[in-house]
Amino acid sequence: MSKMKQMKETKEMQEVKEMRERKRSLEDLPTGAIRYPMTNDYMFRAVLQENTYALKGLLCAVLGLSEGEIQSIQIMNPIELGKSIDEKTCVLDLKVMLNNSRIINIEMQVNDPGNWPERSLFYLCRSFAHLQKGNDYLDTYTTIHVGILDFSLPDLTPELLSEFKMMNTKNHEIYSDKLILYVLNLSVLGNMEENTTCSSNSLYHWAKFFKARTWEELKMSAEANKYIADAAVTFYEMTEEDKIREQCEAREKYNWDMSSAIAKGKREGMEKMSELIKRLTADNRLQELAKLETDKDILQKLMDEYEI
Repeated sequence: MSKMKQMKETKEMQEVKEMRERKRSLEDLPTGAIRYPMTNDYMFRAVLQENTYALKGLLCAVLGLSEGEIQSIQIMNPIELGKSIDEKTCVLDLKVMLNNSRIINIEMQVNDPGNWPERSLFYLCRSFAHLQKGNDYLDTYTTIHVGILDFSLPDLTPELLSEFKMMNTKNHEIYSDKLILYVLNLSVLGNMEENTTCSSNSLYHWAKFFKARTWEELKMSAEANKYIADAAVTFYEMTEEDKIREQCEAREKYNWDMSSAIAKGKREGMEKMSELIKRLTADNRLQELAKLETDKDILQKLMDEYEI
C-alpha cells in the first residue's frame, strides 16, 4: 500500500470515528423547549467565543470558503464569560482576525432597531480604521461586517444571504473589495422549502440552528453539519452554566425593555403626527402639510410651533 493511500485511509477512519463521537454527543442532548436560544446575543457570543472550531464552520458558510482556506482565527475582543456586563454599553459583537489578513465583525440582532444599515456601516468603518501611525493605506485589512438578523430590511429583497460591496452603479465594477457587508436573514426561513438544495446548504442549516426553539430542531441542524454538531455540544454546556444563564436572562430583559421603549416611542410619534395633521388641516396650511413626509426640518419646525 502506498504511503499516500495509507494516509487517505487513516484520515477517512478518523473522520468516521469523529462522526460517531458527534452522534453519541448529540444523543445525550435533552429534549423539549430551549430556554435561551442562539438568537440571544449573549448565548451567541458565549458559544462562538468558546468554540473557534464552530466559528470556523460558520465563517466558511458565510464567506463561501473551504476548510483549508482558513488557517487561523483570533478573537480580538474576548470577554470574561459569565461575568456581569453593563447592558447599556457592552457590545456583544464578535470581532475576529482571520488568517492575519481580514477583520470580521459578527453580530446577532433579533429586534429591528430601525437604524441597522447606519449602525452596520458605522461598525464596519470603525473596524476598517485600524491603521497605526506611519502605516500605508495599502496595508489596511479587508474588513467585513456580518449581521445575523431576524428581520428584513426595508426596500431590499429578502433573501437568506446578501452581500454588499462598493461598486460603480452604472457598470457594476467593484470600487474596492476591502469593505464588505453580509446579511444573514433568519426571517426568510419560513418561506423556504426544505428541499434538496437547502438540505445540502450549510448556511441554511446554520440559520436553522440559530432559530431552533427546541432541542429536537437543534439536533436536526446539528446532524447535517459537523461544525454545527460541535457548536450544539458547546451550546448545551453553556446552558448548564448558572452564570451564563444569568447573563442570558439579563440580555433578554434588556432587549425586551429596549423593544418596549422603541414601540412606545413609535406610538407616541404617531400620536404627535396625527395631532399636527389635525391642526394644520384646521388652519388650512395644506402646502406645509404636503411637505411633512419629505422635509424633516419643516416637520420639527411645525412641531415646535404648535408645541406638540
